[in-house]
Amino acid sequence: MELIRGTARIGYLAVSIATVIVVLFTAHAPRRADLLRYLTQENGVVEWGSVVVLVLIGLASMRALFLDRREPCLSATARSVLAALILVASLAALEEISWGQQVLGFRSSKFFLDHNLQRETNLHNLLPASISSSIINGAIYIFFLWIPCALRIAPTSRLARAVHSRGWDIFLPSFDTIIIFAFGSTLQAYFLLPTWSDSLALLVTLAFLGWMLSVQSTTRWQDWSKLAWVVLCAAVFAAHYDIFRFANMQYEIRELIVVLGCLHWITDWAPPPVSPSTPKA
Repeated sequence: MELIRGTARIGYLAVSIATVIVVLFTAHAPRRADLLRYLTQENGVVEWGSVVVLVLIGLASMRALFLDRREPCLSATARSVLAALILVASLAALEEISWGQQVLGFRSSKFFLDHNLQRETNLHNLLPASISSSIINGAIYIFFLWIPCALRIAPTSRLARAVHSRGWDIFLPSFDTIIIFAFGSTLQAYFLLPTWSDSLALLVTLAFLGWMLSVQSTTRWQDWSKLAWVVLCAAVFAAHYDIFRFANMQYEIRELIVVLGCLHWITDWAPPPVSPSTPKA
């Protein structure tokens, strides 16, 4: 799992740095005004990056199940989560390439031509993007950002005791995983009325992270620097909000970051699970 963990970390660093550079080039280099749009177009490099990471999630989950079968160390719940990840990652990867349509180039059926928002053979575009993204983003904020921060801020709370008593604490993301998802939340359409809730959620997340680091006895200067990078990225994206002329741009990158976060999260606990008494980096 160390190789997979390292791959996820390098992927996050590369994408976050590249995104800042691309945003600055797009905003300030007249000859590169279409750079962000080009990289985030349908069937482009960012979308295919998400497909590759989804395949890695499936492979990592299969490998974890195989290792656990040889030397059992995971609970039945953890094994069920891994099995679910294999299924979800496989379906999501197929959805991203429209079940092979983007590779083979076959024509969509009349149903998808009439009902799919992009007239492609996939299910996720049958719903308005605002609905599907709200469900996914809400789950990420709650389970990968707010609850983990709250449990670290109040480790003896009733919620923390309930999580521990059920053995769910092995699923708590490490700080590095939290940071990856926090960076993903900076990729949004700023200063628009329809996205005010997303902007508010980002502010709440940053406040939670700062509070968590200020009360933790294990906080290091590297942790503050990682949070500072996320805040800097948010400031850069907000300052250049006007270059996101196409709603798809930042959210394609956000999808890539989310799946990278999921890949890193798997290495937090499977297998072997990190002991709850051991701080997660």
